[in-house]
Amino acid sequence: MTCILHISVPCPLRQLFDYTSDLPASQWEIGTRVKINFANRLCIGIVMKISEITDQVEITKLKAIEERLDDSKLIPDELIQTLLWVSRYYHHPLGECFQTALPKLLRTGKPAELDTESWWFRTEKTADKKIGSKQQQCLDLLEDYVDGISQSMFKQYLGNVSSSLKSLETAGLISQQQKAKLPIPSNELNLDLTLNQQQQNIVNSVWEKHDHFQPFLLEGITGSGKTEVYIELTERALKANKQVLILIPEIGLTGQFVDRFKKRLNTTIVILNSSVSDKERKQAWLLAKAGLANVIIGTRSAVFTPLINPGLIIIDEEHDSSYKQQDGLRYHARNVALIRAQKYDIPIVMGSATPSLESLYQVKLKRFQLLELTQRAGSAQLPAVRLVDNSQANPEHGFSDILLKAIKKHLDAGNQVILFINRRGYAPVLMCHDCGWQAKCKHCDARMVVHQHRNILFCHHCGFIQRLVEECPECESKSLKSYGAGTEKVEQHLQKLFPETPVIRVDRDTTQRVNAFSDLVADIKQGEARILVGTQMLAKGHDFHDVTLVGVLDTDQGLYSADFRATENLAQMITQVTGRAGRGDKSGEVLIQTEQPEHFFWKNLIKNGYKKTAESLLEERIDMELPPVSNWAVIRAESTDREEATAFLQEFSAQCHQQASEDVLILGPVPAIMEKKGGRFRAQLLLSSAQRKPLHQLLDRHISVISRHKLARKVRWSIDIDPVDLL
Repeated sequence: MTCILHISVPCPLRQLFDYTSDLPASQWEIGTRVKINFANRLCIGIVMKISEITDQVEITKLKAIEERLDDSKLIPDELIQTLLWVSRYYHHPLGECFQTALPKLLRTGKPAELDTESWWFRTEKTADKKIGSKQQQCLDLLEDYVDGISQSMFKQYLGNVSSSLKSLETAGLISQQQKAKLPIPSNELNLDLTLNQQQQNIVNSVWEKHDHFQPFLLEGITGSGKTEVYIELTERALKANKQVLILIPEIGLTGQFVDRFKKRLNTTIVILNSSVSDKERKQAWLLAKAGLANVIIGTRSAVFTPLINPGLIIIDEEHDSSYKQQDGLRYHARNVALIRAQKYDIPIVMGSATPSLESLYQVKLKRFQLLELTQRAGSAQLPAVRLVDNSQANPEHGFSDILLKAIKKHLDAGNQVILFINRRGYAPVLMCHDCGWQAKCKHCDARMVVHQHRNILFCHHCGFIQRLVEECPECESKSLKSYGAGTEKVEQHLQKLFPETPVIRVDRDTTQRVNAFSDLVADIKQGEARILVGTQMLAKGHDFHDVTLVGVLDTDQGLYSADFRATENLAQMITQVTGRAGRGDKSGEVLIQTEQPEHFFWKNLIKNGYKKTAESLLEERIDMELPPVSNWAVIRAESTDREEATAFLQEFSAQCHQQASEDVLILGPVPAIMEKKGGRFRAQLLLSSAQRKPLHQLLDRHISVISRHKLARKVRWSIDIDPVDLL
């Protein structure tokens, strides 16, 4: 044996494991994958340290690695440093951090090789005899592409021309070579768009700092052209031969967003989100690592893409909670992106019409530079917003006469209408009129939601499904009635009220199959008068130029939630959804139905807008010493035994209290707000500190002891740093 490898293994243990290798230490690099036998199963580990064997080291008990998978390091140094930071900051085992960062095929040990395909090139030779029309088309296409064309591009532009290409090759008119398979570019490039003065100033401000780390918060009202700013900045970075990493919150936004980039930039753009196949993900990751992909656009986990020539990072809709992973490694992509930008010494632009209070607080502390877009792009105007008292709504279908008249007026003018209700399904409550029984989930502290179209009762928390009952299981009465409304019920009533108008429902139920969402968006953009009913999927970033009315139904629960972030989330959601109205040349209006038209929150938001509302919410947080002013960590535990989860957290609390510094407040344990979910009882312990350091020191000091406690093996437990969801 000639050296010892210290390997990070995908398991919950917070340590490296030692294996031997018969190759000398000089032939190993940190960041290489190896196959090892760990706890009697084969798995893939990452080499983190290499040691020479000395007389002092006992190696007889060490296993040898099974196989070396990479000739050189797979994971670049910068990404390893980032993942070490992620592991330390989020107090998560390093091996599991690598699992999150690598595409599935690479973490399961597939070769880290780029897929290749034939690329065709024009030779110097000219045709000495007449050639067929298909062959001529191939030659004409190659004339436009000096750097050659891939086989798949030929197929997209001209159909199957394999035999023509072979004949041309035999005649010596073209040659082929194997090169990396690239995504097919858009064949319709648009001319440059002229930015308005505000947009131009922002691009210049960011580009002044293009060669060092500077976080920018781009606050631009809905429809102000933030995407145009991103494209212009990306173009500048590409001219400087740099790569750009762009994060977007939802798969649903990818299609429209990527199209705009593809139509403006003649470059290799790769997409990394869960709707692309494992094979495409691996290829995109490796293309970025090799510097062959210049623009990387993806959702949360794309933040771990390796870059060889980084020039800029962009985060669109930076306030969106989907940037925070809610299980496993509970990282926040915005934080990881900031760390990477700092390591690369490049600017990072975080854009939103409704910035998070976290980012606004960083502006207040002068750590982020604020850039503002205050006018809508082109001739579009902000819509007029009105409150409608919900007590006037029809109890049967939930619409007020004012809203119905407005819908009719906008449809008659040939425009589109969005109705927003943040609840999918048919109805949230099924109840017996005779005995008061309600359909509740037997695995959760939650009601089952009626999905009439599928004839089921469905728990949106744990996924439990049962057939829709026709009689009460308690008293056998047939008088069951559903209360409240979800997207399905709203869609059904609208179809009755406006039988001539197509109604399109956009929620998780209608967009489950691959490409369903982009198909719906394409259908909506056809532009005929139609009604769109949807959840917050519809509120995010879409540009529907024919939408002139937005109606918002039943949002008051955001005013009375147990979560202190609920009002911030409500303000963001309402501002985003109202921003869908009047984005083209037509003016828009927004009607919000509420039980509380006199509530201060509504008056403040409508009169002063999101910016002033966010400022007053931030002042409240500062006064109450809540995040982002203080730093929180939540220790969660869950078990099928109600007592065990709480008992484990009591041990955790007792351990922390032994040496707790007065800088850290330890609260709990208490049951979670929804205590039972998916058949397990949940409890949580809250640690709060004005400074980040004492909080992390306290956790570092006690995690290893806690991990070895006998209850730690009986319950599922996790640490959530900077939690966004406390329910």
